[in-house]
Amino acid sequence: MAAGAPQPAWTVGQLCSELLPKKDIIKFLQEYGSDSFLAEHKLLGNIKNVAKTANKDHLVTAYNHLFESNRFKGTESISKVSEQVKNVKLNEDKPKETKCEETQDEGPPKYTKSILKKGDKTKFPTKGYVVHCWYTGTLQDGTVFDTNIQTSSKKKKSAKPFKF
Repeated sequence: MAAGAPQPAWTVGQLCSELLPKKDIIKFLQEYGSDSFLAEHKLLGNIKNVAKTANKDHLVTAYNHLFESNRFKGTESISKVSEQVKNVKLNEDKPKETKCEETQDEGPPKYTKSILKKGDKTKFPTKGYVVHCWYTGTLQDGTVFDTNIQTSSKKKKSAKPFKF
């Protein structure tokens, strides 16, 4: 789908103006720029998300670079695209690691989550469901400070799973 080289839509003054929204520049770049150009300038994806991460100076630079380099859609040679496809590394040889415990790395650990049984990703609670769980809160030295699990020394009939 060769789109031909478009004419510049805005002057440098218009690009730097507050009157031209970032979303318009992004839309233009995504419409006319090649995929490798967009990836290089980190302009791939939803326009709203790109607008949040890109600043106006970056967009103006990318816009000017698009016309300087003539990297429009349909202008890249097939051999160059084929070479890029060959250079893509697939991570299929590495099995996915399953984590049994997760600990926050920032500062002292705030919590540790232990997964007793991994879910099957098909059965899970959705909005409106009530979830029941048993829990035990312990300090780093192993001291239990809160639990709702019945033990032999704690014979409360009111021990019930936590609902949320």
